[in-house]
Amino acid sequence: MGSSLRRRRIVSRTALPAAVMLLVGGAVAVQSGTPAVAAETTLRAAAAKAGLFFGTASSPNRLYPILSQEFGQLTPENDMKPDRIATSSGGLQNTSGADQLVNHAQSNGMVVRGHTLVWHSQAGALQGASQSTLNTFIGNAINRWGSKIAYWDVVNESLEDNNTGRRRNQWPHTMNRDANGDGDFFDAGDTDVIRDSFIRAKQVVQAGGYSTKLCINDYDVEGLTVKGGGPNRKANALYDIVRTYRQYIDCVGFQSHFNDNPNSIISNDLQANIQRFADLGVEVHLSEVDIDDDLSNNDIGAGQADNYRKVVRACLNVAKCTGITVWGISDSESWRSSERGLLFTGGNGNYQKKAAYYAVLDELNKGRTTTPPTTTPPPTTPPPTTPPPTTPPPTTPPPTTPPPTTPPPTTPPPTNGCTATVSLNSWTGGFVATVRVTAGSAPIQGWNVQLTLPSGAAITNVWSAERTGTSGSVQFSNVNYNGSVAAGQYTEFGFQGTGSATGLTPVCTAS
Repeated sequence: MGSSLRRRRIVSRTALPAAVMLLVGGAVAVQSGTPAVAAETTLRAAAAKAGLFFGTASSPNRLYPILSQEFGQLTPENDMKPDRIATSSGGLQNTSGADQLVNHAQSNGMVVRGHTLVWHSQAGALQGASQSTLNTFIGNAINRWGSKIAYWDVVNESLEDNNTGRRRNQWPHTMNRDANGDGDFFDAGDTDVIRDSFIRAKQVVQAGGYSTKLCINDYDVEGLTVKGGGPNRKANALYDIVRTYRQYIDCVGFQSHFNDNPNSIISNDLQANIQRFADLGVEVHLSEVDIDDDLSNNDIGAGQADNYRKVVRACLNVAKCTGITVWGISDSESWRSSERGLLFTGGNGNYQKKAAYYAVLDELNKGRTTTPPTTTPPPTTPPPTTPPPTTPPPTTPPPTTPPPTTPPPTTPPPTNGCTATVSLNSWTGGFVATVRVTAGSAPIQGWNVQLTLPSGAAITNVWSAERTGTSGSVQFSNVNYNGSVAAGQYTEFGFQGTGSATGLTPVCTAS
């Protein structure tokens, strides 16, 4: 949870769980419509059966029975933020609230998310601290709770508002230093508060032998596009950070405070963006969900329920989307209470379920799809819908080029080249393509990928590459941070488009 500048929204449909209990010969039997198997009656149980956690944010004065009944994960809403627990030297103080929440979670079998270590807001005594002091605080906080914290938000809200795609210039991001003067904070020799904080966190986790996973968390990063169809530059910037620092980052939090701000809407490509990050190998969490009733024209019945259903389904359809956390239990207790964005009304332990609650429960009970629309065949496998006979599998070079492992005398050896493969995430009317560029047996300093889009397909957004053209024959080339690829290693870029893009055959050349 962070800046007062953010706002966002969503839509969903009321649907009660369809299980009916019958007494048959002294035994209890379950009849159900949809889903066909016995439906779980709590969010916690339904989520666990679907293979993810469903959680909430809370504080020590709201440890009501409903917390452990309905939720399998707990995020301290404020009690682990630096302004509560950090001293100016990076030590710890006033941890009793956080301790109480962690102990409650442990006693009730709940997963805990630590929130948060490095943040420009609510920094308290750490405001303006050096990286060395931040590293001290990171070490002290992680070591205090160890593996009792399943996930830590190491860096929170590092990117600017208003879809600029730039990092914030408030502390601590002003500690970024471009050591070699090339304007690129991703260089190994530069100082970077994001990278350096994750490196320190990873060192502490490994030294302590903890199972804790390390996350980066931000808002307005949920869709590939924003209102009007333009690219979500903030999401693209976060993707580049995760991709570049993947060896330190285990998980990504999409805060998911949805409202009608142009950058905060529920876009149709939410699932595609979740899949894009999941393809990097990280877990994806919808970490602070609330859905403003403005997105459903002030309807907190079927309209808001439809929005919740859509968001939950987007997560369920991606295997590595492993958790959903709503930011509070009831509307009245929310930091954005006027937006009525949560699953319950009431307060002080006396809660009433909204239509959105039943929609979420129903969607969780349906479970993950057996063939998620975001699941695409591996790059070496032809599309399952029988490609045209003249179209080779995506990883196979064009028919006129023999396989790179056995080149004829007229083909340059792979030591001077690269190969490219493409995998697709498609839906009706659109797609996301991830292209992997692999160096041959010698390193490359730059690459260019050419491919031809089918008739009717057009590119609307691209990340981690420069593009020439939007339809027909399109060229992609490296950007400044991913041109150098070691021998046998790879880098990836991606693009989004409209129409259908099956049967793509990328051709890679290297310099």
